[in-house]
Amino acid sequence: MLFKSILALIVCMGLCLGFVKYILDILRHPLTVAAAEKKLAMSDLLVANTPMSPLNTIMQTALMGGLILALPFVLFFVGQFILPALTAREKRLLIPTFSVGAVLFLGGVAFCYFLILPQTLTYLMDLGDFTEQRVLWALDEYLGFIVQLLIAFGVSFELPLVIVILAKLGIVSKKFLAKYRRHAFLVIFIFTTCMMPTTDPWSLGAMAVPMYLLYEASIFCVGWIEKKRAEDEARDHWEENYGGEGE
Repeated sequence: MLFKSILALIVCMGLCLGFVKYILDILRHPLTVAAAEKKLAMSDLLVANTPMSPLNTIMQTALMGGLILALPFVLFFVGQFILPALTAREKRLLIPTFSVGAVLFLGGVAFCYFLILPQTLTYLMDLGDFTEQRVLWALDEYLGFIVQLLIAFGVSFELPLVIVILAKLGIVSKKFLAKYRRHAFLVIFIFTTCMMPTTDPWSLGAMAVPMYLLYEASIFCVGWIEKKRAEDEARDHWEENYGGEGE
């Protein structure tokens, strides 16, 4: 499994090397949007601060692109590895869990890419104007910044899935989640502060608020799960005692 995963990563990195320019265009797009609002050219914002910066940028982009491209294959190989140890019920839940997790992660990435990143970059440039400083980014540092932000939002959007899994295992309940709402908000704020590459109020709020809304949505989902579980238990009890007959 490890050998196949490493091989998939190497192949995907090789593929990304051939499309580095296109990947960079995608990653630079949020800054392009922010620069357009400030009426600035990209050459006024991105610089190479060392002779090795262009090479570092190419390798960093290929590595990040390779990791993302190889992730589905790595998850597939991991699933193959653990599949024999799972029960029949766990095997049925494996694919839906991975699918929902992938959709939530991509949803968080898209939310950050199209809505949060342009506003965050504009906000940071506004701070530069306020302090009368010209904001310049080395491209490799810029890439590290936005990739960390994209991953942070992707991971944060997995919150409902984590809570639903805990509810399925009987670890949390709707009553428990509703009782500790305030504590959850504090934990979300601490998590946001640790995950975000910047501590400006806009970025922190842009992640904390959606995460808390997802937490509230999770409470609704857990309530639905508990209701369905109670209905299933009542039906099983009826069938066990009355042979499934009756209204």
